Amino acid sequence: MVTGTPRAFVVPLFIPHAGCPHHCIFCNQHAVTGQGNVNAPAMPTFSAMEEEIERWLGWAASRHPVEISFYGGTFLGLPVETLTACLDLAHGYVKAGRVQGIRFSTRPDTVTPETLAILARYPVTTVELGAQSMEDPVLKLSTRGHTAADTEKAMAQLKARGYRTILQMMLGLPGETPVRFRTSLHRILALAPDGIRIYPTAVLAGSGLAALWRRGQYEPLSLDEAVQRSKEAWLEATRRGIAVIRMGLQESEEMRLEGILAGPHHPAFGHLVHSARFRDMAETLARRLFSPGDSPTFRVHPRSVSRLRGDKNSTMESLAARWELAAIQVVPDDTLAETALAAGGWIVDSVRQSFAKQMES
Repeated sequence: MVTGTPRAFVVPLFIPHAGCPHHCIFCNQHAVTGQGNVNAPAMPTFSAMEEEIERWLGWAASRHPVEISFYGGTFLGLPVETLTACLDLAHGYVKAGRVQGIRFSTRPDTVTPETLAILARYPVTTVELGAQSMEDPVLKLSTRGHTAADTEKAMAQLKARGYRTILQMMLGLPGETPVRFRTSLHRILALAPDGIRIYPTAVLAGSGLAALWRRGQYEPLSLDEAVQRSKEAWLEATRRGIAVIRMGLQESEEMRLEGILAGPHHPAFGHLVHSARFRDMAETLARRLFSPGDSPTFRVHPRSVSRLRGDKNSTMESLAARWELAAIQVVPDDTLAETALAAGGWIVDSVRQSFAKQMES
């Protein structure tokens, strides 16, 4: 969510492929949600939606604010009657005081004067746009059916009406190169969304990308490549005050059992990205401060201890081996920022790009 505003409790309603004008090469919402399939979208019934809302509200308890969200399809691409029925359903919960807003994800080219006129009648708070890339050759190879200019136009219209905006970005799409990745990232951040989601491209069963992969015409990013690009995107966004809402696909039982054929998927992908960031900072401190045989102490915010240690303590083990350290102690310190790491009287913070001696008290 936006920095400085309360994070909403989101009630997710999935409408796989509903409203989508065609099938993007990477997409198979059935593999992600377990509902419907690419050829037969499964728009849930309104009674099923109500049951799902009530189920989630039972978990929300005293949380505030609460937003009903429509995911998995192209919300503004729904037939007008279906679109307004969905909005009416959610609006009823807002009027009853049980929910504070409505949000949804949609394609940039569905943001039009006509759809915006419909939205104006409802308490919509947040709109997520599936930009995916700001490089037209990449969008074309991914059969997105829209251009980077469509994303820029949609963002301008949404911002002019005061909606909070989140942009979705995919890494490793067909035709993406390191240069195109950085160009796309900078163009996305230049639009100043309130937040971004970062999704490394996975090869999903039943998608067009799966056919290319089987023919040897598409090679997904390695896990390390995806982590490094996501780390760069996280740092650039955070330095500009843009929240990173999520990194990596939301894992489901269906994905684990049948959905992902190849690609840089990991159930704790975001943790890997943050661990890579802390590993960089630890290496910076070690290079400057440590000698073979030292037993250094790192200080880090309590919420970042696991990020510093890495997956199965891998960062500490590799650091000790590389610099021939006798032992490393990690001490929680809530006076530090969650993005910072300290050792030997020095603090390094990758977000602020700072490396400074602490002031002696």
